[in-house]
Amino acid sequence: MIGWHDLTVASVFLKQGPSPTWFESFQLGEGFEKLVNNYNPSLVPAGKRLVNSKHVRAWKTGADCIWRQHGVWDVVNGQSVLLKKDYFRWRNEEGVRVPVNLSRDYFVPFAIRFKIAINKAIQGRGGNPILIFLDRNTDFEDASIGLCPKGLLSVQMMPVVYSCHILAVKYVCVKKKN
Repeated sequence: MIGWHDLTVASVFLKQGPSPTWFESFQLGEGFEKLVNNYNPSLVPAGKRLVNSKHVRAWKTGADCIWRQHGVWDVVNGQSVLLKKDYFRWRNEEGVRVPVNLSRDYFVPFAIRFKIAINKAIQGRGGNPILIFLDRNTDFEDASIGLCPKGLLSVQMMPVVYSCHILAVKYVCVKKKN
């Protein structure tokens, strides 16, 4: 949901079987039944499908949906109401609301922490630092991976052939030599 502009708009890519929007998924998690778009096979519309007719909740008894607690949505007069459709589009930076950049704000910092932790563990056992391969989640609506983390030399595309013979593209950041 990070960076999502409108929680009522479905993903362009995540369309296989019942495919709720983010807002519909919040309601489903709260135990509501919903009629949602259905796709079969992938990306081919196959009408609507009733989901969660048994009213199963994702949250423990007595707890509301976390996004309901944060004021993203609520139930008013028995109806689900989206209060902040672009809640995940923004972050707070020193009191100023700024647009989220998934790669810069979340993925790259995670990759840096991951690299440091792995290399620390390897060096602790007498090993040498290793290359870190980064592969963006192919379900992202935005296909860019952003800037290469500071301290890493460059991002290069590297073709990798999987056992099922489908060609994919991987990104590799090469550790800068001292």
